[in-house]
Amino acid sequence: MINSLLTDTTTRALESALSFTEQRHEVILSDIANVSVPGYVQKDASVDAFQQSLRDAIDRQNTSPGKYVPWNPASSETVQFIDDDGTSAVRLTPENTLQSPVFHDHGVRSMESLMSNLADNAIAHNMVAQMLKFKYNMTASAIATISMATTSRT
Repeated sequence: MINSLLTDTTTRALESALSFTEQRHEVILSDIANVSVPGYVQKDASVDAFQQSLRDAIDRQNTSPGKYVPWNPASSETVQFIDDDGTSAVRLTPENTLQSPVFHDHGVRSMESLMSNLADNAIAHNMVAQMLKFKYNMTASAIATISMATTSRT
């Protein structure tokens, strides 16, 4: 019973999103660290592909109420979903992104877009972390309430 509370669709989607934003943050920070390296081309993982995979997986779960449907978001070229012992892990394979003009040294990088991506990703990460914390707190509260009710009956 408790296991199903911790592996429901919402929790798995939030865990996947948290894993994605953590890894994407590292990719963006690496881009920022290499912005002055001649010939460096910034990298990123597709946020759209990640979100579409989550949407599709959630839709599959919602179209089969009361029926067990395994949590199985579709992987893309840049985002692989891994089901590891009931936790929803994500592995990123960043690709070169051509969001800015090519420099004279044939590098592609834009500090403005990198800082914007970093801020957007940090906001998304903090929001997902807060939602997951709230979900875990609600689960802990429900368990405590059930435990107290059971204890008071005996």
